[in-house]
Amino acid sequence: MDITAWLTAFAPILTLLVLLLFLRWGGDEAAVASLLVALLGGAFVFGAAADHLAVAAAKGMWTSVSIIYVIFPALLIYELSAAAGAFSVIRRGMQSFTPDAVLQVIAIGWIFADFLQGITGFGVPVVVCAPLLIGMGVKPVTAVVISLFGQAWGNTFGTLGLAWDGLAGQAAFAAGEEEATLLWSSNLLVFLNVATGFSIVYLAGGMKGLVRNVPLVFILSVLQGIGQTAVALFSPMLSNFIVATVSMGLIFFIGKLPMYRAPQPLHDAEEVKETAEDASGGAQSGMTLGGAFLPYIILVILAVGILMNDAAKEALGALKFSLAFPEKVTAAGFVAKGSDAYAPLTVLLHSGTFLLTSAVIGYLRYVQKGYLKSSAMSGIVSKALQKTLPAGIAVIGLIAMSKVMDDTGQTMVLARGAADLAASGYPLLSPFIGLLGTFMTGSNLSSNILFAGFQQQVAGMLGISKVQLLAAQTAGGATGSILSPAKVLLGTTAAGVLGSEGLVLRKVMPLALGVSAVYGVIVYLSYAMGG
Repeated sequence: MDITAWLTAFAPILTLLVLLLFLRWGGDEAAVASLLVALLGGAFVFGAAADHLAVAAAKGMWTSVSIIYVIFPALLIYELSAAAGAFSVIRRGMQSFTPDAVLQVIAIGWIFADFLQGITGFGVPVVVCAPLLIGMGVKPVTAVVISLFGQAWGNTFGTLGLAWDGLAGQAAFAAGEEEATLLWSSNLLVFLNVATGFSIVYLAGGMKGLVRNVPLVFILSVLQGIGQTAVALFSPMLSNFIVATVSMGLIFFIGKLPMYRAPQPLHDAEEVKETAEDASGGAQSGMTLGGAFLPYIILVILAVGILMNDAAKEALGALKFSLAFPEKVTAAGFVAKGSDAYAPLTVLLHSGTFLLTSAVIGYLRYVQKGYLKSSAMSGIVSKALQKTLPAGIAVIGLIAMSKVMDDTGQTMVLARGAADLAASGYPLLSPFIGLLGTFMTGSNLSSNILFAGFQQQVAGMLGISKVQLLAAQTAGGATGSILSPAKVLLGTTAAGVLGSEGLVLRKVMPLALGVSAVYGVIVYLSYAMGG
C-alpha cells in the first residue's frame, strides 16, 4: 500500500470531519475547504490534469442538481404549511390521536419517515419529518437526528428497492447467491432497525420513556425486520413499502390502546410558541388535520400512484436531461470512464417534482379555503430560496468533492488500503466500506454501484463467499445514510439550524459506527465458522 497516496485520499474526509466536528464550521464552508483539499491531492499526488479535475467537479455539480431539487420544494411545503398555520393543527391533531407525546414522535420520526423512504428516498423523509417533529415540541437538532435515524433502515429496500437493484446489478451472482445475499442484507438491517427504534424513543422520552416503550419497539422491529425479509423474497422492490404501510396502520391501532391514552410528555421538550400564522390561520379558520397534512397526502398519492404504475413510469420517464462527459485518465493510469448521458435527471419521476406539485396544489387549496391570501406565495418562495441557497452551496461542494475523489482514484485507494491493512480480518471492515460510500455520496445506491464490485473482488482474493461481504456493503451503506453530510444538511436546512451539522454528526456517529461494527463482527464470525 502506498501510504502517501492513502493519506492524501483520506485528507479530504479528515478535513471535513475536523472542520465540522471540532472547529464547528458551517456545512458550506467545510464542504468548499474539503473540495479544495481533494482537488490538490488529485492534482499533485494522483496525477490528474486540470481538465480532468474540472470534468470531475462538473459531474459533482450536475449530480447536486438532483439533491437541490429536493431541498427547495420541501422547504416550500414547510413555509407554506407554516404560513397557513398547519403546524398548530397537526400538533393538536396528534394530541387527539394520542396524548402520549413519545408515541407521536415514534409515529412521525420512525414509522412515517420509513414510509416516505419506502416510496421516495433521496432525503425526502428528513426534510419532511424534521419540521413536523419541531411543530410537536422536539428541539430542532434532536428533530434532525430522529429523522436521520428513522429513514436509515429503509435505505436498501426503500425507494422501491433502488439500492438493492444497484447492488445486484454490480454483482455476478451464481445460482442461489442472490437469494442468500438478500436474506443476509435484510437480516443485518434488523439490527439497525432495533438500534434506531430504541434511540428515537430515548431521544423522545428519556430513560423513563425508553423503559416504558421497550415492548413497543420490539413489536415494531420484529414486524418490520421479519416482514421486510419475508416480502423481499418475493418482491425486493415492494418489501420496505409494504411493511412500512402495515406499520403505519399498526401505530394508529396502538395509539388507541389504554396504555397510550394517558398524557406522556417529551423528554427535554422545547416550548412550542404560537406564531402569528398559527393565531390567525389553521385551527382558527377551521382547518382539519387532513387539511393540515394535505401537501404530504398529495405527495404520497403522487408517489404511490405513479411509481407503482409501470405505464405511467414509462410515459413520464421519457423526459430526461443529462450531460455528456469525456473519459479521463490520471498520470497513475486510473481511468474515469466517460459517458454520453451522465446521471440522467428523470424530471417527471423525480421526488422534487412530486414535492413541487404537492406544494402548488396545497397552496391553491389553502387559498381556496381561506387559510392563505393569494399574495402570500411570493413571501413563501422568498423564504424557501433564502434557506436553499447556503444549503445548495454546501451540497455542491460535498458532491463535487466526492466526484473528484472518485474520478482521480482516491476513493478506491482508500478502500484498497483498508483491505490490504486488514487482510484476513477484512470482513470486520467490510460494512465500513459501504458506510464510506454513502458518507461521501449521500446515497446507498451510489455506494453499492461504487463498491459492490470491489467487495466481490476482495472476496475472490480471500477465497471466501461474496454473499456476506455484499450484504455488509449495502447494510453499511444504509447505516451510512445516518451520518452522510449531504443528508445532515437537508435536515439542518429544513429545521432552520443550518450550521449545526457538526453537532448533528456528533450525536449520530456513535450509533452509525457501532451498528456497522456489529455487522462486521457478525460477518467475520460467519466466515470463521465456515459460512
